[in-house]
Amino acid sequence: MHTQTYFHTRLEGEADRRNDKVPLQVNCVGTVSETCSFSSKSVRRDYYYIYVLKGKMIMADCTLFQGDIIVYEPGHDYQYISQGETAYLWVHYTGFEARSLTKAAGLKLNQRQHIGVHKEIISCFRQLFREFIINDDDAEQLCVCILREILLYTSRHLDSGAKGNPPLLAIEYIHRSFQNPIDIDSLAQMENMSCTAFRTAFRQHTGVSPNEYVIAQRISAACQLLSQTDKSVSAIAADVGYPDQYYFSRIFRKKMGIPPLKYRSQS
Repeated sequence: MHTQTYFHTRLEGEADRRNDKVPLQVNCVGTVSETCSFSSKSVRRDYYYIYVLKGKMIMADCTLFQGDIIVYEPGHDYQYISQGETAYLWVHYTGFEARSLTKAAGLKLNQRQHIGVHKEIISCFRQLFREFIINDDDAEQLCVCILREILLYTSRHLDSGAKGNPPLLAIEYIHRSFQNPIDIDSLAQMENMSCTAFRTAFRQHTGVSPNEYVIAQRISAACQLLSQTDKSVSAIAADVGYPDQYYFSRIFRKKMGIPPLKYRSQS
């Protein structure tokens, strides 16, 4: 079994702590990667967050698959058997805010939930490992901050489960390239989606259509240029993706309620 385990204490047993004198405390953290089956059984005084990256873990009352999480509350007996190649991340934590923060993240104690595999959560665990290795005066509080990030990212992915992941590649591309012609078919291809599915997903996550989102970015940039530069309206129109000044002025007035030059005079 390949494991990485990190403690602030000298001995593993000393890391099984309940501490109600602090809001939040990370007791220990680690990762397990195994090609053969293995089993574990225990009960602890702290919270136990498990995040499965690969394989299958048969628990006493459920089975965890890739992308599943479970958080055991203090005092809860847990036991599990892995099947085949398995990898998971784990963290134990305590504190008088631990229960409320866990529930605020949408986590149901002692129950399997699915969030998928996400690189930002994996990255947070790697940061935790690093802070345990550094183990200086700031490490303990930094570990608490990183644990909060893990719970927040978990909450985000639990909330997004019903409507899928946001079309981030397309949205990021629009923010980078709104000055250029933008083809909706190309945006859909970035997300490996049909145009219809892409438009639906985009509106679910932004509240507007892709075209409306592009226009909003262009008009926002135009407002900034009008208020902060002496550029002509035609130059600003070209800068934000409208070679036709008159078309730009018409769109600007429709969105802002006034023509570009009047906006400038009122800025």
